[in-house]
Amino acid sequence: MIADIFENYKIYSSVHKDWDKAFAVITDWLSKPIPEGANVSLEQDGVKLVMQTYKTVQKETKKFEGHKKNLDIQFMVEGKEIIYWANNRDLEIVVPYSDERDHMSFGNSDSASPIYLLPRTFAVFFPEDGHKTQCEWGGSMDAIKIIAKLPL
Repeated sequence: MIADIFENYKIYSSVHKDWDKAFAVITDWLSKPIPEGANVSLEQDGVKLVMQTYKTVQKETKKFEGHKKNLDIQFMVEGKEIIYWANNRDLEIVVPYSDERDHMSFGNSDSASPIYLLPRTFAVFFPEDGHKTQCEWGGSMDAIKIIAKLPL
């Protein structure tokens, strides 16, 4: 797991061959006005990016998720949220892995660590990282986030 600010993204260029491609798209999207209610998807050279607009929710309503085929970059554009992180080995699988969706769900964990995302910050999750996203930080609010999936 990595958490950092946008200005430091180049430090991690060696993490994945498509890292700089993903952040080039993120940089491009940040340079333009964001349409209200934006939900934008793009697939380019095997890299999938999605801009999501949503309301943050109470952590009890969310499940941890995990992936096996993709590195997951979560970049906050507007709003703020808490993402809870736990190593998959400490989590109980509640929805088995779907190869088609590259997704599985886990139950809660008492040992989860909070990651606080503000605008222009990002968190990166690897296959061993369970993560529970879109959780309230000081109450429910509107948020916009870009998610990049880099194939492993």
